[in-house]
Amino acid sequence: MNTPHSLATHPAFVAAAESPRLLVVSDFDGTLAGFDPAPYAVQAHPGSLQALRELSGLSNTTVGVLSGRHVAGLEKVCPLEPPILLVGSHGAEDRDGATIPLTAKQQNFLDDIGAELEALATQHPGTYVENKPFQRVFHVAPLAVEDPAAAQEILARARQVDARGFPVTPGKNLVEFSALEITKGTWLQREKQRLQADAVVFIGDDTTDENAFAVLGPGDVSIKVGAGATCAGHRVADIDEVANVLQDLATRRGRYLTRD
Repeated sequence: MNTPHSLATHPAFVAAAESPRLLVVSDFDGTLAGFDPAPYAVQAHPGSLQALRELSGLSNTTVGVLSGRHVAGLEKVCPLEPPILLVGSHGAEDRDGATIPLTAKQQNFLDDIGAELEALATQHPGTYVENKPFQRVFHVAPLAVEDPAAAQEILARARQVDARGFPVTPGKNLVEFSALEITKGTWLQREKQRLQADAVVFIGDDTTDENAFAVLGPGDVSIKVGAGATCAGHRVADIDEVANVLQDLATRRGRYLTRD
């Protein structure tokens, strides 16, 4: 595991920055922005935003933000315009809408699981259900501010709700029930192939980002933000260090592409 001090000069980082075709993808919450019990009160790090804009203006460089938020919600907090990709619901939707249509069975599941989670949230102030196009998410972040132990107890109860064989993903102060099998990893694999990218740099902090780390190859760079077990090859401490890494990447790639 490499520290932020060694990452900018690490051979894999340098090789990715100087690859013919580069794909740079970042998670949003906990990576480009900190956390807030009010999900639309978060502020993206200006240094990271600037670096991503610089990278997106370089030739043979594709930049994306890949989030568990739905795209409409992501657009409210992430002020990045095309050609930067905004991808929500772990890869199930982009700025143009759904990438995968729902079947009647999947929609019925969302309706049923949403009703069960809403019933639980009604019993416990400080919890709520987020309705996304392909997921229903039970959140305890507001309660966790006041009573962390109670929040985790209620979250454990939410995780026991019968998912009928559909995917269930735990996260930070939340649990997500999805009608789709798509993950950040499946999206990242597909996008790398579509672009014929020679290298990928992916940065994320949460459980769902491990699916993306796991599909990256030896020529790619995976960066975990914060503490916790990970299969990523590198680690940074917080969103300030993410901004530094992205700025280093933009600078190095810019110099590489403009050299004589």
